[in-house]
Amino acid sequence: MKLTSLCLTLAAAFAIGSTSAHAGVVTIASPNVPVEICDTCTVSSTLNVERHGRVLDVNALVNITHGWDADLVLSLSHDGVTVLLSNRQGGSGGANYADTLFDDGAAISIAEGYAYAPYTGSFRPEEALAAFIGHNVFGAWTLTVVDSEAGDAGSIDGWALTAEVPEPGSLALFAVAALGLRGARRRRLR
Repeated sequence: MKLTSLCLTLAAAFAIGSTSAHAGVVTIASPNVPVEICDTCTVSSTLNVERHGRVLDVNALVNITHGWDADLVLSLSHDGVTVLLSNRQGGSGGANYADTLFDDGAAISIAEGYAYAPYTGSFRPEEALAAFIGHNVFGAWTLTVVDSEAGDAGSIDGWALTAEVPEPGSLALFAVAALGLRGARRRRLR
């Protein structure tokens, strides 16, 4: 009986440890594009993630055509949390977000990249995407773009989300181990 309990305890410990050590990557592109960014309005595009799992890391890739990046405010929302990606960055005349990756681990902040418009490559967002860590990846994720100045329009041409979540197998292993521990405890009580 003790050997069974020890094995189940080790399986549970392994599963708990592997939940954070072995992550799967979920990448979803929004099917809701292109979206016209009308002059001085707010628009959004949503994508739905069908997989469950707590977020370990998340990044957003955006492609936006607009003649004046400094007019735009970009944010990402999910599960009651909103993160500011870029707030009127781009300087005078900087246009477009072309394959722009918002990643907390990027070497340069979008706010420091004033001279880099058009934005191409990886940038840290104005607010950390780490705000989503621990939330369930499942459900709607929304990219919102505000055009805050008159004079030009544009479009959200495409965007995608990449999230690291625990592998389903490690969660299943944990559940099996936890159920086994529960059964072993019941047998001891009898």
